[in-house]
Formats: sequence, C-alpha cells, structure tokens
Amino acid sequence: MLILPVEAVLTRAEVDAILRKYNPKAVIPDHYFLNGLTTDTSGLESADGWVNDQEKAHPADVLRLDGAELAINPAALKGPHPRVYYFGNHFEKK
Repeated sequence: MLILPVEAVLTRAEVDAILRKYNPKAVIPDHYFLNGLTTDTSGLESADGWVNDQEKAHPADVLRLDGAELAINPAALKGPHPRVYYFGNHFEKK
C-alpha cells in the first residue's frame, strides 16, 4: 500500500513512475485540499483530477469512500491494477 501526495507534492509523471516501480496493491491519495480544513493559501490542490483519470482507466479499481475510515480486506486487493481508495472531502471532525 502506498500513500502518495498526488497533485500537491508529486507530479503525475512522478506518481506514475512510483507506481510502476513499486507496483502497490493499493494507493491512497494524500496531501490534497479539503473544504473546511485547508486554507486557500496552503497551495494544495484537490486530488479529484488524478482520481478521475484513474477511474476512467480502471473504473472497478477506484473506490470513493463515503467516510473518514477505511478497513481493507486483502481479498479486495487482488487484481492487475492497484486499487485507489479516495477519501474525497471526508475527514474526521473533532
């Protein structure tokens, strides 16, 4: 499993190179703009563009989560492409 700062720290080309090198079973985008949590001056961007591209290429391998928690079943990670788990704008509010 890799947690990668897509669209914020790493370029798409860098993310693609990392995925080819390590061939993870799961990828979680990290370091992206979250409404209500991140300020506009942070310089962070949404990971939506990258996730949308992954979904177009491999729709069955992208899971848009509807909450701030994730439990992964090893059986769900079988397949030729990494599974993308995207939290979107969900984060734990305390």
